[in-house]
Amino acid sequence: RIFACLVAAVIGRGCFHPGTRVAIGGGRAKPLSEFSVGDTVETWDEEQGRTVLEVVEGVWWSQGDLYRIIMGNRSVLATVDHPFWSNSQEGLVSLQPEVTKSKYGFESVGLMGKATRFLGLDGTEVPFEEAMLDMPNTTVVTLTVRTHHWFFANGVLVHNKG
Repeated sequence: RIFACLVAAVIGRGCFHPGTRVAIGGGRAKPLSEFSVGDTVETWDEEQGRTVLEVVEGVWWSQGDLYRIIMGNRSVLATVDHPFWSNSQEGLVSLQPEVTKSKYGFESVGLMGKATRFLGLDGTEVPFEEAMLDMPNTTVVTLTVRTHHWFFANGVLVHNKG
């Protein structure tokens, strides 16, 4: 049973580079910087085991250090605390799990590392390769999504923490 996790709050915390592309359905994506409340995103319905469209309830901007997480043929610029779904670990992972747990109230978060395989939008597993600090103290943004608390950032499943 995948995606067993607690719901956590996002209060003015961003997690991604504003240019991060988020799936909106129909094979399309748009940058986080272009989202507004009421827009739709492609999310993951864990009960149906498939993607569905869901409404954005919040867009949160702040400052943070962004790490380039290289995975397969793509990368994501994210903060160390942002939770990603790992197929291989069957749960949430981040670059600093203890920070993720304490900030957002998750009970279980694993360490993102060489064994991590992310869930891609196309259903394939995307291997973690490495992560490095890329943009210190920069503008970051994230979304909260209504029912299913997931979205696809640059083609991999991430939690919205809301």
